[in-house]
Amino acid sequence: MASIVLGLATSHTPLLILPPELWAEYAERDEHNPELVFPGPGKAMSYHDAVRTAVPQWIRERPRDLATFRQQSHRCQAALDQLATALAAVRPDVVVIISDDQDEWFFESNMPAFSIFWGPTVPIIPRPRPTRGSERQRYLDQLVADGYGAVRRDVPVAHELGRHVIEHLIEHDFDVSQMTYVEEAYGGRVARRYPGLDLVRETPFRPQGLPHGYSFVVQRLLGADHPPILPISQNTCYPPNAVTPRRCHAFGGALAEAIARWDDDVRVAVVASGGLSHFVVDEELDRMLLAALAADDTEALTSLPRDRLYSATSECLNWVTLAAVMSRAGLKMREPVYEPVYRTEAGTGAGMGFAIWS
Repeated sequence: MASIVLGLATSHTPLLILPPELWAEYAERDEHNPELVFPGPGKAMSYHDAVRTAVPQWIRERPRDLATFRQQSHRCQAALDQLATALAAVRPDVVVIISDDQDEWFFESNMPAFSIFWGPTVPIIPRPRPTRGSERQRYLDQLVADGYGAVRRDVPVAHELGRHVIEHLIEHDFDVSQMTYVEEAYGGRVARRYPGLDLVRETPFRPQGLPHGYSFVVQRLLGADHPPILPISQNTCYPPNAVTPRRCHAFGGALAEAIARWDDDVRVAVVASGGLSHFVVDEELDRMLLAALAADDTEALTSLPRDRLYSATSECLNWVTLAAVMSRAGLKMREPVYEPVYRTEAGTGAGMGFAIWS
């Protein structure tokens, strides 16, 4: 029978790709980001309105100098190295990756709550060269794009396990979507229906391989010669069918049971990719989640405040799903690494988190 031998959770923010010397420059775009949802008022606000009325003084006064950013980057990269070392040490036969899609494969023409890719391979396709913004902005965007995959290649997928997991989930009342191949191009519209915001973003059709939440794990943690993956997607970001903490936890339990019932003697690692809070740092929420994970506190995990899980902060739910998998597998979380990076006076940035279950 299959056995779950390791759990990992990681952020995948562009700050983990860019050197700290570029963090402040990259943060300049935050002033024009309409998708900033602030935890105090619990709604989307403009950058300048938030600074004036919603951001506490202690956040506005946080150090944002290069020395601070260098220290934070060093700690984050060291944590990523620890995750990669732990993964290599257990020599898994399969790596299941739980993440989400952000305007990559899924649009409002089709936005599944849960989806599993189980084709024999899935491509990493380099992003198209940036064409918008200043020359310097395009340069930064290209660095980020290259970090998620600069060379086209096919990634092996544990397709037989994928089919088994899908059939098990369907049998246990999870109406999961499924994919076996990638279209020539993807594009479309996705609305951001957050309190204080109803914005529609349109993505032009373009080639799109493995979404960035997965490709980051492949690029940064798995290395060149790695076992097959199984990409599992949760719609954390986009109401009205965004997943809930309770449903994610139940899904994780069913996923763990499906893996355990796979009639093959394989070692499985499970990785959650995304989070913690961003594009606005919510340190209180992040620490609430990390404490619940450490305690394996189902009640706390399933009752995370949904009014603080809008925008990309919703990726915390990938960690909730992983927590249920780990609980069912009997693995415990080691001391996590948490680095709240406040890159502007508005408190924008990322709560970067890294954890190992063994």
